[in-house]
Parts: sequence; structure tokens; C-alpha cells
Amino acid sequence: MRFANRLLIAVGTLSILAGCGKPTPAGYWEGKASAKEIPLKDQFRTLTRSAETDFWFVVDWSPVNHTGVAVGEAEAVYDAELKVDNLPKVTAPVPGGSVKFEPEVGGKLTELDRHRKFPIVGLLSLQGDGGTLVLEKVSAPDNRSKREKLDGEARGQQAPDRPMEFTIRADPGVSGGLAGSAGKLGYNKGKLSAETAGGGEFSANAPDVNEKLGGTVIQIPMRPFSPFNDSPAKVEKRPGGPYAATFEEKGSNYSINWSAKQMGGEKRAAPRLTPEMERQLEQLRKMLASKR
Repeated sequence: MRFANRLLIAVGTLSILAGCGKPTPAGYWEGKASAKEIPLKDQFRTLTRSAETDFWFVVDWSPVNHTGVAVGEAEAVYDAELKVDNLPKVTAPVPGGSVKFEPEVGGKLTELDRHRKFPIVGLLSLQGDGGTLVLEKVSAPDNRSKREKLDGEARGQQAPDRPMEFTIRADPGVSGGLAGSAGKLGYNKGKLSAETAGGGEFSANAPDVNEKLGGTVIQIPMRPFSPFNDSPAKVEKRPGGPYAATFEEKGSNYSINWSAKQMGGEKRAAPRLTPEMERQLEQLRKMLASKR
């Protein structure tokens, strides 16, 4: 038998064996995430925020190095509330209407649309039937011009990281210097910002709107935050079933829980990799390599 024919037969045999090999985590996955945090807390005030998220991704699997790149999309619903002891119920006027504060509520998310869609990326690695999966929210700065933003809004397009409206009562006991073990909240001339003890930012500075609102409330932007962190989830092959990933982490002022499972089939096309996605994937590779 000629060498070329023997080689062709060998390659064909390997292809058949590969097709009959063990299942891989490649393909379409779906999952849910729940993240809660208390970025600010002192003797009288507690600021909480949360995100409930549905997400999906497609894994591009490499059988050579047993790793896969996950690319997909998430949709989160956000909430936030500032509780202050001994505050009465009140209705405060705002442009175009009013906002109601229940007893002990000093501030809350008043954004009409609390949903935000954003791309996600991740890295999956296996050793045997188990492994790890790390997911990240992709930073998506809106670099469009003002005209492009207006044109996009007219077509119903919204930036994934556009801030949400958070309204806080302007009472001195509420918006004055908030500081606690978890972080601090600063208010100066209508500008309010908050930082967690770990360096995270709750909101950006807002324009001076106090005069426009008659000193009753302050409206500030709250940026969407990620329902994931850099810690890996545990990946396992279910007996007679698909691969699945689970993650749970709790700290003194936060909790993150998420899970995902392989659904099979290409139900959605993976988003095209952008330069920002490529950059974050490379950072993930370096981070995971440093932990080995």
C-alpha cells in the first residue's frame, strides 16, 4: 500500500475516533447570576445595591490545550436603596412629577429602565471531567459622537454602560458626609460621589441640580456594575448530562452567586470579538497564569 494511502487511512481513523471521544464543553451555554453588595454602612445609614442577571455565551473549544474562549451577552436588572434610621415617609417633587420615599428610605434607584445589556467574555479550562470558568463583564465605553448618540437613541439603541438615575433626599442627615467601614459618600455643591473601601466607585459626580429641584432631592448617575468577579467557577460534567458551572462567594458586605450549563447546539451566534474583548481576554490569561 502506498504511503499516501496509508496516511489518508490513518487520518480518517483519527477523525472517527475524535468524533466518538468524550463530550467537550464546546457550544452554547445559558446561566443566571445574582449579586448583592453593601458599599456603604455606618451606625445610621446602609446603602445596598443588587443585580439579577440572565446571560448566555458560546464556548470555542480547543481540544489541544483543553481550554475554551467564552463570548456572549448578559442582561441585568439593577436596584439600589439607601436606608436611614428614623426618616419619615415623604413625597418629593422632581422635574415632570414626584418621587415617593417610604419610611427610612433616604435614596433609591428611580431609573425607569433598569435593564442593561452588555457583552461578556470568559475562559474555560478542563482537567479530566472538571475544571474552571471565569466570566467578565466587558467594559464598553461609549465613544460615539453626540450626533451618533442621538441617532442611536432615535433607533432605540442604548449604550450598555449608560448610567442610571439614583435619587437621594437632600436632608442634611441623609446627604451629608456619609462614612462607614465599607466606604464613604461625599456631597459638595450638588455633586455626590461614593467609593467602597476596596476602591470601587458607586457613582460619578453629578451636575449641580440642587437649585433646580428646590433643595428637596439630589439626582445622581449610578453606573452599572458587574455581576461577576475574577474568581473562577467550578466546572463539572454531570453524569449522563452536559457540563455545568457553579459559583458562590460571600464576604462581609457582598455576595455573588451564578450558575450556567451547556445547552447544546448553536442557538445563538457568538458576538464578534472586539479589541476591548481581546484585551480583557489577554488580561484574564495573564491573571490565571499568575495564579498557577
